[in-house]
Amino acid sequence: MVFVLRLFSLLIILIILVIFSGSISNRAFSQIEYQINSVFIGILSNGDSIVQYDLRLKTNTSEITLPLIGGNINDILVRNYLSKYLIYTFNSLTNEIKINSQNESQIRITYQTPDLVNKQEREWSFLIDSAFPFTVKLPNDAVVTNLGEQSPSLIRKLGGQNLLSFDKGRISIDYVIGYAGTREQATISINSAELDLAKAENEHLGINLGSVKDVLLNAKTALNQSNFIDAERLATNASDLSSTITESFEDSKEMISNASRKMEEFQNMNVDTSQALEFVSKSNIKFSQGDYPKAIEYATLALNSLDLPRQEQSFLSPSLAYLAIIPIAAIVGFLMLRKYRRKSNSQLQTPINKNDSYITDNQTNNLKENNLIEQQSSNEEQTNKELTSGKSDLQDFVSNVIRQKGNLKPEEKDILAYISEKEGAAFEGEIRNKFILPKTSLWRLIKRLERENLIEVTKIGGQNLIKLKLSDK
Repeated sequence: MVFVLRLFSLLIILIILVIFSGSISNRAFSQIEYQINSVFIGILSNGDSIVQYDLRLKTNTSEITLPLIGGNINDILVRNYLSKYLIYTFNSLTNEIKINSQNESQIRITYQTPDLVNKQEREWSFLIDSAFPFTVKLPNDAVVTNLGEQSPSLIRKLGGQNLLSFDKGRISIDYVIGYAGTREQATISINSAELDLAKAENEHLGINLGSVKDVLLNAKTALNQSNFIDAERLATNASDLSSTITESFEDSKEMISNASRKMEEFQNMNVDTSQALEFVSKSNIKFSQGDYPKAIEYATLALNSLDLPRQEQSFLSPSLAYLAIIPIAAIVGFLMLRKYRRKSNSQLQTPINKNDSYITDNQTNNLKENNLIEQQSSNEEQTNKELTSGKSDLQDFVSNVIRQKGNLKPEEKDILAYISEKEGAAFEGEIRNKFILPKTSLWRLIKRLERENLIEVTKIGGQNLIKLKLSDK
């Protein structure tokens, strides 16, 4: 009997403990206001870092508080996924941010901090003790010298730079800006350039990459002479040149094909295409010589020369115009005379009735009103079409500009495409946060696009507004 009582008492205690622990876990769960979906850290070439949190919030959460990694935090932006800005307060002593989330389901926090990178002479160190997984992008001109004890869980490509993803823990990355100046890194760069060369030759049959091979040969010569910095630099130049020539090769092929097709269409219309034929012939010669920019230039001239006959055809010669006007005038005169005779007969045969006049006036007014409504409806429909097609037209315009300009860098093309997505204008800060670029690097790109007459910069409230220049469209 005593044993049964003890067992019963023990069972009651266990039940109480389970209920108590469950209430604690429920309370803890109820206190979880957000979940970190992802953290991205973009390290700039000056050592500053742009940090971006993507959060998923609990339903009906009106306010959240969370700590931010790094110190000396500035340029904070808090937005929902429709890019609407949210109100927040930041405590610089505790590095905590309190956000008025307004019952949003997802939030993005972006800020800049200089405290994640330790700079000592040429070798810099990125160090973080993270409580959650994250992805880091090193500067474009960074060379990794040491990855520390914890290796990346995933390595991906973003443009020409690696994205390193890590699990939570203490992560360190040592790197140098520029060229490492070691035999190992020079060899790696040469091998990478050789892979780029082989890929270009395999994927673009007939491409002339002689200049790339010359630069690559110079890189190997520098390596054999133990000039490792020059070897790495030349190998990097070879990779970049291979990419540039490949793009120019495909563009010139497309331009020549377009010019040839258009020329054939005009020949079928018995239009003189001798000038276009001459330009296409020159374009093909330059293409076979590997001078793809010049081939594009001649193909463009061929297309432009074919536009002139079309304009000339749209105007009739004076004699043909007179011949066309004579029968038209005769038909119009006949119809007017016939209408006049009918009107005269109806006035002689039918007396005027006020009611009939009233009905006729009403019919006329109704007809005018219906026409006005139809016209307004047509105008509204046209306006809606213009609004929906405006953005795609803008993106098409930018795509054409990028295709015509053979000297734009990939970063410049990305900036133009982004501005077109933002309906033709974006603030400099938005572009910098989008592409994780230092202020100086971005400003150089902006000034170059401005010199190319593609954008214009306007100062608004202390910020630079970058707008597409459409005057030459």
